[in-house]
Order: sequence, then structure tokens, then C-alpha cells
Amino acid sequence: MRTAFLACLLVLGLCFQSPLYAAELKIGIVDVQTVVMESDMAKAIKEHMQSKYGDEQKKLEKQGEALKKRAEELKNPKVGEKKRVEFIRQKQALDQKFRTLMQKAEQEQLQYNQKMVSHIFAAAKKVAESKGYNLILDVGQGGVLYADQGMNLTDDVLKEINVLYKENKIDLKK
Repeated sequence: MRTAFLACLLVLGLCFQSPLYAAELKIGIVDVQTVVMESDMAKAIKEHMQSKYGDEQKKLEKQGEALKKRAEELKNPKVGEKKRVEFIRQKQALDQKFRTLMQKAEQEQLQYNQKMVSHIFAAAKKVAESKGYNLILDVGQGGVLYADQGMNLTDDVLKEINVLYKENKIDLKK
């Protein structure tokens, strides 16, 4: 974030030093978070992740709820040590299954996030080139305190990433 802010200051400094360059400089902003949340690709990834991992997660959560009920029963001093040990073993096994599932899901999500970032850069570049922008800043990460709405290219980048996604249909079932 600091690097983007410094780059912004550098560009603005150049603008004030050279009136000729300032006239040619065209800066746009994009709310990358909006693109990440609202693009067709993001929606497909979310749907894919839910279909791939959602049922297993619900199953493990139900098992966890059942164990919680058993934990209440174990508070009774009449419950034997053997049942307590068995409960602990089952709880550890469930925790391990849940950690493994979450690690797999997080690893796959990270791969999709990397693909999403490369598509966002490609879409932003295409929009910038087609509209004559020299610089596009992320309004959420770039330290932008004010920007004229005419500079906001979020909708254009969102449309472009949807086009790129449809053209290069990524197989989410891998």
C-alpha cells in the first residue's frame, strides 16, 4: 500500500513539474475489491468452492455439534474415564479432519485468487489502453483520498474481466 501511495506522489510530482506531461496524463481508479466480489469469475469460484467443500464442512460441523452434546454429558462425575478418553480421541480426529479440509480449501482458494489477480491486471490494462489511461490506481489500496467519479473505471474493469473470463473459460472443477 505504501509503495502505491509513493508511486502516486511521484506521478503527481511529475505533473506539477511538467505542464506538458500533466496534460497528457490520464489517471483512473478501480475498486478492486468490488471487481473481486462481483465478477462472474468470482461468483463461479465461490459456487465451485461451496459445491466442492460445503457438504463436507456441514457434515463435520454436525459431528462437532454432536460432540458438544457429549461433552455436556461428560461433566457428570459418574461418567467413566474410558468414555472421557474416547471423547478426546474423537474430538482430536474431528479437529484433524476439519483442519485438513480447511487447508485443502484454502490452498485451492489461493490458486483461484492468483488467477483472479492476473485477470484483473489484464482487464485493467485492456480498459486503460482502450480509454487512453496512463495510470490506474486501486482506490482501496492506493491511498486515494478523493477521486472524481469520472476517473472511476471499476464498472469498465468489471465488464472486461467478465469478458476475459468468458473467453478463457477457466475449468473450476480441477
